[in-house]
Amino acid sequence: MLDLYLAQGRRLGRLTGATEIPAGVVWIDMLRPTAEEERLVEQAIGIDVPSHADMQEIEASSRLYQEDGTLFMTATLLSKTDTEEPVARPVTFILAADRLVTIRYSEPRSFEIYAARCQKPGADEDAAGILAGLLDAVIDRAADTLERLAAEMDALSAKVFLPRAARRETELAYQDVLRAIGRKGELNAKIQESLLSIGRLTTYLGQALMNARPAKDVRGRVKTLGRDVASLTDHAHFLADRVTFLLDATLGMISNEQNTIIKIVSIATLVFLPPTVIASIYGMNFQAMPELAWPWGYPFALALMVVSAILPYTVFRRIGWL
Repeated sequence: MLDLYLAQGRRLGRLTGATEIPAGVVWIDMLRPTAEEERLVEQAIGIDVPSHADMQEIEASSRLYQEDGTLFMTATLLSKTDTEEPVARPVTFILAADRLVTIRYSEPRSFEIYAARCQKPGADEDAAGILAGLLDAVIDRAADTLERLAAEMDALSAKVFLPRAARRETELAYQDVLRAIGRKGELNAKIQESLLSIGRLTTYLGQALMNARPAKDVRGRVKTLGRDVASLTDHAHFLADRVTFLLDATLGMISNEQNTIIKIVSIATLVFLPPTVIASIYGMNFQAMPELAWPWGYPFALALMVVSAILPYTVFRRIGWL
């Protein structure tokens, strides 16, 4: 699908489902393009549109390069971050002299946000400015995702470190907590991957714009975007350390709960071991046992078993095992 954006004063007009590219188009957004749409763009701009397989290359030389003054830049962007299955897919930005082409096979929310913003008065009108604004929307979306992730990590941390009585009341399931931590860690890893690729793109774009001599404010915006990516990357690293800490803490809590259960079972075994021994002794069927003919033998055995159970229980209570 092709979405075309034309300069109309201080705003951009949107043309959806076009079969040709008219004059005045400054941004061509290609979402899951067909072969016919790729040929249309190639003929209109005179470039070779990268294929989906080319976009998935991870080496820098395949993601950031220049051909005949046209910049080809690919970054990994996130989508579906509000769901339990976020995805990270490559998106290619092609910056020609007077046009920007974006190729994507996913639907990042940042594109929808910027598309709505650029149709209002005061939007960027040139290709470099549109690219800077679009990257700004992508980075803002990543920042929002990190903020939400940090808040969710706070909620998980509060659950893990609840007092024992409160954990019993809320019926905390550590398996669910582990799964939640795993999902947060996976999302954070995808954010780090995305920020890494965006950081490389902004660095490359800043150097390319220095040689291309665009508007000074665009170069300044790209430089600011690079600093924003660096700060978000540091925050993502902090969240990664926090995920690791929370995972270790949760596993420690699970181990502690298991040790408590094992300790209780062990103490119960020790408490009932002496009565079992006494019962085993008097359960033997030897004829020469003196107590067999004793009228008070049965009450004596019962009392002896009770005392032998109470004594170790009292000792364990005093030393703090119970």
